[in-house]
Formats: sequence, C-alpha cells, structure tokens
Amino acid sequence: MDVTTARTRPVWPDLPAVVRAGIEARLGAPVTGWTSHDGGYSQGLASTLRTDHGAVFVKAVGPEHSFTVGLYRQEAERSALLGEGVPAPRLQWLAELGVEEGADWVVLAFDAVEGRAPAHPWREDELRAVLDLAVEVGTHALGAEVLPEFADELPAQLVGRLAAERPGGLASYDPWLAGQLDRLATIELEAPAAVAGDRLVHGDLRGDNAVLVEGGRGRGPNGLRALAVDWAYPGRGAGFCDLVGMLPAVQVEGGPTPEEALRLRPLPAGTDADAVTAYLVALTGYFVHSSLQPPVPGIPHLRAFQRAQGEACVAWLRRRLG
Repeated sequence: MDVTTARTRPVWPDLPAVVRAGIEARLGAPVTGWTSHDGGYSQGLASTLRTDHGAVFVKAVGPEHSFTVGLYRQEAERSALLGEGVPAPRLQWLAELGVEEGADWVVLAFDAVEGRAPAHPWREDELRAVLDLAVEVGTHALGAEVLPEFADELPAQLVGRLAAERPGGLASYDPWLAGQLDRLATIELEAPAAVAGDRLVHGDLRGDNAVLVEGGRGRGPNGLRALAVDWAYPGRGAGFCDLVGMLPAVQVEGGPTPEEALRLRPLPAGTDADAVTAYLVALTGYFVHSSLQPPVPGIPHLRAFQRAQGEACVAWLRRRLG
C-alpha cells in the first residue's frame, strides 16, 4: 500500500543564511556537501552534512512548525538520557538559532551513521534486523525517573472518545470496529497498566526510524544490524511495546501481517497476551482518531499513513478478539 504522497523536506540551501552560518559555526567548518533523508513524518531538514572535519547528521526546523520545534527540544533532552549501549547514534549538540526576535530555529546534531534505510516492500533480512532492534531496545533496564513513564504519555482514551462521539468518518472503517467500540473502550482502560515496566521504550519505532548498518558489533547472522533514530518519545515501560507498536506499519509498508512477523521474531518471554491486546486497543484508537483529523501542514502523507495503520490495527484486533 502506497501512503507516501509526494513530500520533499527542506535541504541545506533552503535554510535561512543566518541558520546555515550558525550551523557551520557549531561544526567548526563550512559545509561542503549534503545528503537529504526524505523519509519520515516531520517537516524539518534531515540531512547528513559533510565538512572537511567529517560528517554529521543534522535536523533543523523553523518556528512556523511550533509542534515540531517542541518535539525537537524534547528529543534533545531525552536523547541525552539514553544509557551506554543503547543502539542509537549519539546526540552531539542542540542549538537555537534566531532568525528574528522570538523566531528561533531548533537544530540537533547527531553522529552520522554509515547505513541505509530499510527497503519497502520489506526484505526479510532487513525486517529481521529491525525486529531484533525492537526487542534489543526493550532489554535495557531503566531506573525510576530516568525517563518519563511510557504509560503516562500513552493516548489511552481515544477509543472511549470514538465511542462517545461516533464521528462520521468512522463509517469508512470496517463496521466491526463501530460495533465493538464500547467493548474496546473497556479494554482500553487497562492499557496504562499493560505497558508499565522498567524497560526502555523508543515509543515511535518503525522502518523510517531505523538505520541498517553492515557488520559491526551485534550484527545478525545476515551481517546486518539496525540502530534506532528519532528518540522524541522514549520512556520507561514494558519490553514488548516497540515490537508490537511497529507491526501495523510493517504490514502497511509491504511486510507480513503482525502474526507472521511475530513468527520471525516472537515477543519477549513472559509477555502477557492480554497486555498486548490492551496496548493494541490503545494504538487502534490513536491511529483511527488521528486519521480523521485535518491534514498536518508540511506532512501531506501523514493522515493516509495513520489511516492505513488504523486499518491494520482493526484487522489484527478482530483476529485477536473475534
């Protein structure tokens, strides 16, 4: 299913001159080349910038996208809290560069990674690497208060809202969903407890938030290892959350169904089936409700992607619950 309506990120020459100058000052050298990474679901620049000192991955967004500005600041704060051994590029710095009074650009710089994005439709070897990454992230134990509780930020009330409001767009989904909303709203109440735990959760892990690298420490039998990027939502929760959370997107992007993917990489030992269902209900509510909202400026493909994931979630829930 193609949900990637044409969208092009801003690239290095598109940035205001004062922002380019500020970035070069932080890099300590002029930018001599750049490669844009056009995947993902935010409006900002996402490019590997090259200088005579080497390469660095830079994200930058202007004040016209206030939500993303806040998200980038949050990503910088939380990325700095990731422990040793977490499979993620290192945050180098955060800069706020003023174009005019009260209108700052937010810029994040990370270690550049020599790798590639997974192919879509998914190849089995690349899918295995990213599924392994989801499980690996969930093996990292966190002390209390290192990161926010994942349960506290989980949108676990949107199925209840759909049940109460019955928006017109709901009729465009499988009728099973509308007929089950009251039952699902009851299950949704269990979602915060279902995702509680002491493990690291990326919170937004998908193929576009993973980079595949050849060889190196921790590589799989196929020679591939995956690293997770875009750590805007990490928290402390259950070790199964990232694996379950990415499976609807895997199916949408030409991969197997969730059940088939879990045969390639099973859930962590001891995962409670009812906890998975409760989390899946919350995910369903998020994707369905979000898909019915107005388009987001600068990300024309987002609502279609949420819609496709919502449909995948509904189908998965229907198979789980009958």
